[in-house]
Amino acid sequence: MLGSWRRQPATDLRARVEASIKEGIGLSKQEWLLVTPILPGELTTLGDAVVEWSRVRAGESRRPHGIDQCALALACAHPGGTPIASITFGVFRPIELYTDDGIPGQVHAFLDSLSLPILNERHQPVRFAAALFSWGDVARATVFADRDDE
Repeated sequence: MLGSWRRQPATDLRARVEASIKEGIGLSKQEWLLVTPILPGELTTLGDAVVEWSRVRAGESRRPHGIDQCALALACAHPGGTPIASITFGVFRPIELYTDDGIPGQVHAFLDSLSLPILNERHQPVRFAAALFSWGDVARATVFADRDDE
């Protein structure tokens, strides 16, 4: 495994990783639009949908040599408006998408912390956007790009 890293100068590898990220490799995005008035139960349902989407995307990601770390971000805004709230969940392993005290609990805690009066004050839909980033996809496209068996 280290042999492939030694064959490439570190600056070349770094440039390839940066280019890969700029191209959007490893990045998945999803949006949900909730019409107002948003009720508390709808945020719970949305949280379940965000977690399920994240599980599917993480499951579809590449994991060369066990590199499976992901990062998740979630934000909401009225379409065309400034963000109302956003959060990033840092780098985590996909298994954390299946533990209640892991990412699912954090997603629900974030959504529960949102103020319904603020979400509903404009009487406009609220767009929730999620982005999941897979380090395994980036590793497969850069570090292990010359390998067909990964």
